[in-house]
Amino acid sequence: MLQSYPSRATRTLLRIADFVFVLRPLILVPAWSFYALGAHGAPDVVPVTVLADRGFWCLSAILACAYVLNQLFDRDSDALNDKGHYLTRGLFGVRSMVAIALSCFVIASLLYHTVAPAQRFPLILAFLLATTYSLPPLRFCARPYFDLAANALGYGGLAFVIGATGHGEQFYDAWRNGIPWVFLVGATFLHTTILDVDGDAAAGKRTTTVAVGVRVSAWVAVLFALGALGDAVFSFLERGTPAFPVLVTAGGLLGFVTGAVLIQRAMRMGTVPRRAARGRASSLVVQWVSAIVALTAVLRDPPLLLLLLPIIVAARAYYRARFGLAYPG
Repeated sequence: MLQSYPSRATRTLLRIADFVFVLRPLILVPAWSFYALGAHGAPDVVPVTVLADRGFWCLSAILACAYVLNQLFDRDSDALNDKGHYLTRGLFGVRSMVAIALSCFVIASLLYHTVAPAQRFPLILAFLLATTYSLPPLRFCARPYFDLAANALGYGGLAFVIGATGHGEQFYDAWRNGIPWVFLVGATFLHTTILDVDGDAAAGKRTTTVAVGVRVSAWVAVLFALGALGDAVFSFLERGTPAFPVLVTAGGLLGFVTGAVLIQRAMRMGTVPRRAARGRASSLVVQWVSAIVALTAVLRDPPLLLLLLPIIVAARAYYRARFGLAYPG
Protein backbone atom coordinates (compact mmCIF):
# COMPACT_ATOMS: atom_id res chain seq x y z
CA MET A 1 0.00 0.00 0.00
CA LEU A 2 1.31 3.43 -0.92
CA GLN A 3 1.88 5.76 2.00
CA SER A 4 0.38 9.22 1.61
CA TYR A 5 2.33 12.30 2.65
CA PRO A 6 1.03 15.77 3.54
CA SER A 7 0.97 18.27 0.70
CA ARG A 8 3.35 21.22 0.67
CA ALA A 9 0.50 23.52 1.75
CA THR A 10 -0.33 21.25 4.68
CA ARG A 11 3.31 21.09 5.75
CA THR A 12 3.51 24.88 5.61
CA LEU A 13 0.38 25.29 7.73
CA LEU A 14 1.67 22.78 10.26
CA ARG A 15 4.97 24.61 10.48
CA ILE A 16 3.23 27.91 11.11
CA ALA A 17 1.07 26.19 13.74
CA ASP A 18 4.21 24.84 15.42
CA PHE A 19 5.20 28.39 16.35
CA VAL A 20 1.76 29.00 17.86
CA PHE A 21 1.32 25.79 19.81
CA VAL A 22 4.88 25.63 21.15
CA LEU A 23 3.65 28.52 23.35
CA ARG A 24 1.11 26.09 24.87
CA PRO A 25 -1.95 28.34 24.37
CA LEU A 26 -4.29 25.72 25.84
CA ILE A 27 -2.51 26.11 29.18
CA LEU A 28 -3.06 29.85 28.89
CA VAL A 29 -6.84 29.32 28.92
CA PRO A 30 -7.11 29.05 32.75
CA ALA A 31 -4.99 32.19 33.20
CA TRP A 32 -7.17 34.07 30.70
CA SER A 33 -10.28 32.84 32.48
CA PHE A 34 -9.15 33.96 35.93
CA TYR A 35 -7.98 37.31 34.54
CA ALA A 36 -11.47 37.83 33.11
CA LEU A 37 -13.15 36.83 36.37
CA GLY A 38 -10.95 39.28 38.27
CA ALA A 39 -11.59 42.11 35.84
CA HIS A 40 -15.37 41.67 35.77
CA GLY A 41 -15.58 41.49 39.55
CA ALA A 42 -13.69 44.76 40.04
CA PRO A 43 -15.29 48.19 40.72
CA ASP A 44 -14.59 49.67 37.28
CA VAL A 45 -16.75 48.33 34.48
CA VAL A 46 -14.88 46.53 31.70
CA PRO A 47 -15.67 48.71 28.62
CA VAL A 48 -16.06 45.87 26.11
CA THR A 49 -13.85 42.87 26.85
CA VAL A 50 -10.61 41.98 28.60
CA LEU A 51 -9.21 41.20 25.14
CA ALA A 52 -8.68 44.97 24.86
CA ASP A 53 -6.55 45.03 28.04
CA ARG A 54 -2.81 45.38 27.53
CA GLY A 55 -2.35 43.70 30.91
CA PHE A 56 -4.12 40.62 29.53
CA TRP A 57 -1.60 40.29 26.70
CA CYS A 58 1.38 41.19 28.89
CA LEU A 59 0.49 38.34 31.25
CA SER A 60 0.02 36.05 28.24
CA ALA A 61 3.52 36.86 26.93
CA ILE A 62 5.06 36.30 30.37
CA LEU A 63 3.43 32.89 30.71
CA ALA A 64 4.26 31.89 27.13
CA CYS A 65 7.92 32.69 27.85
CA ALA A 66 7.75 30.55 30.98
CA TYR A 67 6.11 27.63 29.14
CA VAL A 68 8.87 27.54 26.54
CA LEU A 69 11.53 27.61 29.25
CA ASN A 70 9.71 24.85 31.10
CA GLN A 71 9.93 22.61 28.02
CA LEU A 72 13.69 23.19 27.87
CA PHE A 73 14.32 22.26 31.49
CA ASP A 74 11.76 19.42 31.66
CA ARG A 75 13.03 17.51 28.61
CA ASP A 76 13.72 14.26 30.47
CA SER A 77 10.43 14.02 32.37
CA ASP A 78 8.44 15.26 29.35
CA ALA A 79 9.94 12.51 27.19
CA LEU A 80 8.90 9.87 29.73
CA ASN A 81 5.40 11.38 30.02
CA ASP A 82 5.00 11.59 26.22
CA LYS A 83 5.05 15.39 26.36
CA GLY A 84 7.44 18.08 25.13
CA HIS A 85 7.15 16.88 21.54
CA TYR A 86 8.78 19.98 20.09
CA LEU A 87 12.21 19.06 21.41
CA THR A 88 11.94 15.28 21.53
CA ARG A 89 10.73 15.08 17.90
CA GLY A 90 13.16 17.67 16.62
CA LEU A 91 10.60 20.30 15.59
CA PHE A 92 12.68 22.94 17.36
CA GLY A 93 16.25 22.98 18.59
CA VAL A 94 17.36 24.38 21.93
CA ARG A 95 18.58 27.64 20.36
CA SER A 96 15.26 28.13 18.59
CA MET A 97 13.36 27.57 21.83
CA VAL A 98 15.57 30.08 23.63
CA ALA A 99 14.95 32.60 20.84
CA ILE A 100 11.18 32.08 21.10
CA ALA A 101 11.30 32.56 24.88
CA LEU A 102 13.36 35.75 24.49
CA SER A 103 10.89 37.05 21.90
CA CYS A 104 8.02 36.53 24.34
CA PHE A 105 10.02 38.31 27.04
CA VAL A 106 10.64 41.31 24.77
CA ILE A 107 6.93 41.52 23.91
CA ALA A 108 6.02 41.33 27.61
CA SER A 109 8.57 44.05 28.43
CA LEU A 110 7.16 46.39 25.79
CA LEU A 111 3.59 45.81 26.92
CA TYR A 112 4.54 46.22 30.58
CA HIS A 113 5.12 49.96 30.10
CA THR A 114 1.58 50.41 28.74
CA VAL A 115 -0.45 48.54 31.37
CA ALA A 116 -2.44 50.11 34.21
CA PRO A 117 -0.01 51.23 36.96
CA ALA A 118 -1.73 49.03 39.56
CA GLN A 119 -1.00 45.97 37.42
CA ARG A 120 2.75 46.45 37.29
CA PHE A 121 3.68 45.01 40.68
CA PRO A 122 1.59 41.81 40.31
CA LEU A 123 2.93 41.40 36.76
CA ILE A 124 6.49 41.51 38.13
CA LEU A 125 5.49 38.90 40.69
CA ALA A 126 4.00 36.78 37.90
CA PHE A 127 7.23 36.99 35.89
CA LEU A 128 9.40 36.05 38.88
CA LEU A 129 7.16 33.15 39.84
CA ALA A 130 6.78 31.88 36.27
CA THR A 131 10.51 31.86 35.57
CA THR A 132 11.74 30.51 38.91
CA TYR A 133 9.17 27.72 38.56
CA SER A 134 11.31 26.02 35.90
CA LEU A 135 14.75 27.59 36.13
CA PRO A 136 17.46 26.48 38.55
CA PRO A 137 18.48 27.00 41.26
CA LEU A 138 14.98 27.38 42.74
CA ARG A 139 13.10 25.28 40.15
CA PHE A 140 9.88 25.08 42.13
CA CYS A 141 8.37 22.57 39.69
CA ALA A 142 10.69 19.89 41.08
CA ARG A 143 10.22 20.75 44.76
CA PRO A 144 7.32 19.13 46.63
CA TYR A 145 4.76 21.60 48.01
CA PHE A 146 6.55 24.55 46.37
CA ASP A 147 5.23 23.37 43.00
CA LEU A 148 1.72 23.29 44.45
CA ALA A 149 2.01 26.74 46.03
CA ALA A 150 3.50 28.28 42.89
CA ASN A 151 0.67 27.01 40.67
CA ALA A 152 -2.12 27.90 43.09
CA LEU A 153 -0.79 31.40 43.75
CA GLY A 154 0.17 32.02 40.12
CA TYR A 155 -2.86 30.83 38.18
CA GLY A 156 -5.57 31.16 40.78
CA GLY A 157 -4.12 34.18 42.57
CA LEU A 158 -1.98 36.43 40.40
CA ALA A 159 -3.95 36.01 37.16
CA PHE A 160 -7.13 37.01 39.02
CA VAL A 161 -5.37 39.87 40.86
CA ILE A 162 -3.85 41.29 37.66
CA GLY A 163 -7.28 41.37 36.04
CA ALA A 164 -8.89 42.94 39.11
CA THR A 165 -6.24 45.62 39.75
CA GLY A 166 -6.45 46.64 36.10
CA HIS A 167 -10.05 47.67 36.72
CA GLY A 168 -9.93 49.57 39.99
CA GLU A 169 -9.65 46.84 42.64
CA GLN A 170 -7.18 47.37 45.47
CA PHE A 171 -4.31 44.86 45.66
CA TYR A 172 -5.33 43.43 49.06
CA ASP A 173 -9.04 43.24 48.18
CA ALA A 174 -8.20 41.48 44.92
CA TRP A 175 -6.21 38.83 46.78
CA ARG A 176 -9.00 38.37 49.29
CA ASN A 177 -11.56 37.85 46.53
CA GLY A 178 -9.23 35.44 44.74
CA ILE A 179 -8.86 32.95 47.62
CA PRO A 180 -11.45 30.45 46.26
CA TRP A 181 -9.58 30.35 42.95
CA VAL A 182 -6.24 29.76 44.69
CA PHE A 183 -7.69 26.67 46.39
CA LEU A 184 -9.43 25.49 43.23
CA VAL A 185 -6.25 25.75 41.13
CA GLY A 186 -4.24 24.01 43.83
CA ALA A 187 -6.66 21.09 43.73
CA THR A 188 -6.54 20.95 39.94
CA PHE A 189 -2.75 21.09 39.88
CA LEU A 190 -2.55 18.01 42.11
CA HIS A 191 -4.41 16.04 39.46
CA THR A 192 -2.02 17.22 36.75
CA THR A 193 0.84 15.81 38.83
CA ILE A 194 -1.07 12.54 39.23
CA LEU A 195 -1.17 12.30 35.42
CA ASP A 196 2.64 12.66 35.24
CA VAL A 197 3.66 10.89 38.43
CA ASP A 198 5.34 7.85 36.84
CA GLY A 199 7.44 9.81 34.36
CA ASP A 200 8.32 12.47 36.92
CA ALA A 201 9.47 9.83 39.43
CA ALA A 202 11.53 8.03 36.78
CA ALA A 203 13.21 11.31 35.76
CA GLY A 204 13.97 12.24 39.36
CA LYS A 205 11.53 15.17 39.35
CA ARG A 206 10.05 15.32 42.86
CA THR A 207 6.62 16.84 42.54
CA THR A 208 4.12 16.91 45.39
CA THR A 209 2.45 13.73 44.17
CA VAL A 210 5.79 11.93 43.79
CA ALA A 211 6.49 12.85 47.42
CA VAL A 212 3.13 12.01 49.03
CA GLY A 213 1.62 9.46 46.64
CA VAL A 214 -1.37 9.38 44.34
CA ARG A 215 -4.04 8.55 46.93
CA VAL A 216 -3.00 11.35 49.26
CA SER A 217 -2.87 13.88 46.42
CA ALA A 218 -6.37 12.94 45.25
CA TRP A 219 -7.88 13.42 48.70
CA VAL A 220 -5.89 16.57 49.46
CA ALA A 221 -7.38 17.93 46.24
CA VAL A 222 -10.83 17.28 47.74
CA LEU A 223 -9.81 19.22 50.88
CA PHE A 224 -8.60 22.11 48.74
CA ALA A 225 -11.90 22.10 46.85
CA LEU A 226 -13.77 22.16 50.17
CA GLY A 227 -11.67 25.16 51.16
CA ALA A 228 -12.56 26.89 47.90
CA LEU A 229 -16.28 26.27 48.37
CA GLY A 230 -16.18 27.22 52.05
CA ASP A 231 -14.52 30.56 51.38
CA ALA A 232 -16.85 31.28 48.44
CA VAL A 233 -19.91 30.61 50.62
CA PHE A 234 -18.53 32.72 53.48
CA SER A 235 -17.72 35.62 51.15
CA PHE A 236 -21.18 35.42 49.60
CA LEU A 237 -23.00 35.41 52.96
CA GLU A 238 -20.77 37.76 54.95
CA ARG A 239 -19.17 40.04 52.36
CA GLY A 240 -21.84 40.16 49.67
CA THR A 241 -19.66 38.86 46.85
CA PRO A 242 -21.35 37.43 43.71
CA ALA A 243 -22.86 33.95 43.80
CA PHE A 244 -21.02 32.49 40.79
CA PRO A 245 -17.87 31.49 42.76
CA VAL A 246 -20.11 29.34 44.95
CA LEU A 247 -21.55 27.56 41.91
CA VAL A 248 -18.17 27.07 40.24
CA THR A 249 -16.43 25.74 43.36
CA ALA A 250 -19.39 23.47 44.13
CA GLY A 251 -19.14 22.01 40.64
CA GLY A 252 -15.40 21.65 41.10
CA LEU A 253 -15.85 19.83 44.41
CA LEU A 254 -18.17 17.34 42.71
CA GLY A 255 -15.46 16.62 40.15
CA PHE A 256 -12.70 16.21 42.75
CA VAL A 257 -14.73 13.84 44.92
CA THR A 258 -15.59 11.76 41.87
CA GLY A 259 -11.94 11.71 40.83
CA ALA A 260 -10.74 10.65 44.27
CA VAL A 261 -13.25 7.79 44.42
CA LEU A 262 -12.29 6.58 40.93
CA ILE A 263 -8.59 6.73 41.80
CA GLN A 264 -9.23 4.84 45.04
CA ARG A 265 -10.85 2.07 42.99
CA ALA A 266 -8.07 2.13 40.42
CA MET A 267 -5.42 1.51 43.07
CA ARG A 268 -6.85 -1.98 43.62
CA MET A 269 -6.14 -2.95 39.99
CA GLY A 270 -3.03 -4.42 38.42
CA THR A 271 -0.18 -2.11 37.37
CA VAL A 272 -1.17 -1.44 33.75
CA PRO A 273 -4.96 -1.06 34.22
CA ARG A 274 -4.33 0.95 37.40
CA ARG A 275 -2.23 3.52 35.55
CA ALA A 276 -4.79 3.76 32.74
CA ALA A 277 -7.78 4.15 35.08
CA ARG A 278 -5.92 6.60 37.29
CA GLY A 279 -4.94 8.68 34.26
CA ARG A 280 -8.49 8.73 32.92
CA ALA A 281 -9.87 9.86 36.28
CA SER A 282 -7.40 12.73 36.72
CA SER A 283 -7.73 13.79 33.08
CA LEU A 284 -11.51 14.02 33.42
CA VAL A 285 -11.19 16.05 36.62
CA VAL A 286 -8.78 18.53 35.03
CA GLN A 287 -10.96 18.92 31.93
CA TRP A 288 -14.15 19.27 33.99
CA VAL A 289 -12.80 22.02 36.24
CA SER A 290 -11.09 23.84 33.36
CA ALA A 291 -14.32 23.75 31.37
CA ILE A 292 -16.57 25.17 34.10
CA VAL A 293 -14.08 27.96 34.90
CA ALA A 294 -13.71 28.86 31.21
CA LEU A 295 -17.48 28.74 30.70
CA THR A 296 -18.00 31.07 33.66
CA ALA A 297 -15.41 33.48 32.27
CA VAL A 298 -17.13 33.46 28.87
CA LEU A 299 -20.51 34.15 30.49
CA ARG A 300 -18.94 37.17 32.19
CA ASP A 301 -17.03 38.22 29.05
CA PRO A 302 -18.70 36.76 25.92
CA PRO A 303 -16.11 38.11 23.41
CA LEU A 304 -13.54 35.92 25.18
CA LEU A 305 -15.14 33.00 23.33
CA LEU A 306 -13.72 34.46 20.10
CA LEU A 307 -10.26 33.65 21.45
CA LEU A 308 -10.94 30.40 23.31
CA LEU A 309 -13.07 28.51 20.79
CA PRO A 310 -10.74 28.84 17.76
CA ILE A 311 -7.75 27.82 19.87
CA ILE A 312 -9.47 24.71 21.21
CA VAL A 313 -10.78 23.68 17.78
CA ALA A 314 -7.42 24.36 16.09
CA ALA A 315 -5.59 22.46 18.84
CA ARG A 316 -7.68 19.35 18.22
CA ALA A 317 -6.87 19.44 14.52
CA TYR A 318 -3.21 20.37 15.01
CA TYR A 319 -2.31 17.73 17.60
CA ARG A 320 -4.01 15.02 15.59
CA ALA A 321 -2.28 16.01 12.36
CA ARG A 322 1.15 16.70 13.85
CA PHE A 323 1.42 14.10 16.64
CA GLY A 324 -1.49 11.71 16.15
CA LEU A 325 -2.93 12.71 19.52
CA ALA A 326 -6.48 13.46 20.64
CA TYR A 327 -5.67 16.61 22.61
CA PRO A 328 -7.34 18.15 24.49
CA GLY A 329 -9.06 14.96 25.47
